[in-house]
Amino acid sequence: MEDPAPRTRRETTATPQAQVSLDTSFSEEIPQQDDQTSCDALAELLTNQDLDIEFQPILSLRHQSVVGIEALARPRTMGLVQMFLEAETTGRMLELDRLCRLKALESYSRLRFAEGCRPLLFLNFESSVIDRGVLGSGWLLERVKASGLEPSDVVIEVNESRVHDLESLRDFVDTYRRHSFLIALDDLGAGDSNLPRIAQLRPHIIKLDRHLVAHVDRDFFKQETIKSLVNLSRSIGCMVLAEGVETHAEVDTCASLGAELLQGFFFARARKAEQLDLPSLLEPLTQATRRQRIHATDSLKARRQQSLDLQRLAQQGCAGLQKAKRQDFDAALWELVANNTGIEAAYLLDDQGIQVSETHMASDVTVLPSVPSRRSASKVAGASPGLNPLWPSS
Repeated sequence: MEDPAPRTRRETTATPQAQVSLDTSFSEEIPQQDDQTSCDALAELLTNQDLDIEFQPILSLRHQSVVGIEALARPRTMGLVQMFLEAETTGRMLELDRLCRLKALESYSRLRFAEGCRPLLFLNFESSVIDRGVLGSGWLLERVKASGLEPSDVVIEVNESRVHDLESLRDFVDTYRRHSFLIALDDLGAGDSNLPRIAQLRPHIIKLDRHLVAHVDRDFFKQETIKSLVNLSRSIGCMVLAEGVETHAEVDTCASLGAELLQGFFFARARKAEQLDLPSLLEPLTQATRRQRIHATDSLKARRQQSLDLQRLAQQGCAGLQKAKRQDFDAALWELVANNTGIEAAYLLDDQGIQVSETHMASDVTVLPSVPSRRSASKVAGASPGLNPLWPSS
């Protein structure tokens, strides 16, 4: 299958001809040009290879290290958005893609790292090309080896939501996996991401979209979505990368929810190869890890204290019931709830699990009205009266 190309964090912009992935990692003013001028500018860019490559680090809190760098294309002579739109509308996307890949590999191969510490190279692919059924030529594999790299040094990022032909997408992923490239699914949690495809494609990494990561520290629904993606990824043996983290709170929340890898402005913006300073990331990385340890310790202490509190309340309730007569059980339960703010509801079951007392609720607990259902009431509640503190008394 033909290799589309690496680019950047993206958003999708609709055009009459196609949908094109666009870099949004920095702001720029795009000058208005007529079609001929724009076409000439793209042709000159391709001829002169007027592209720079910048790299943004990808970090692991667990390993306290930079595990990867993502290659981002930056045109010198025309606007970034304009460049990709023009390449798409003039049928030169593959040519531009290959130039992006070539420049990324050249820039990466010039970087020098300590032995055993070379980070993975993340390359974005223009996923929409996969639907066109272009046969592979081995171009990427040849260029990787010519650059002195192994396929296992390269992570291919694919935005699966932009590929409509699942069979072509699976063939694409399987082909590059057989060559030992690593596979990442990009922008999960955005747009039309198809979650069942994650298990079908078996990627090594899934990247959470910035829109899912933004303000996650104060958005319960985003937190639950990330939890679900983390659980899915663990079940199929892949890692989760939170892309676009920009604040302490986003870093800490994503890490606590299970994201193993982090990328974003909080740690570093994209920089040219000669400006890349990976050792400077050690301090914010160490601080983030320290906060995670403190958070984990505090959470463990809180759970232990909660367990002790529950044991104390249970013992207190049993003691009160043992002193009371049967007809006074409800009074004893009511007193237990009234005198302990940590109790939301109390009721008594017999040895068969049947509720034999009233349900006594704390004054600040709101009971939601029941939802009509064709199923029996016990199934709606989830079990039996004896197992549900909100079950109406009999």
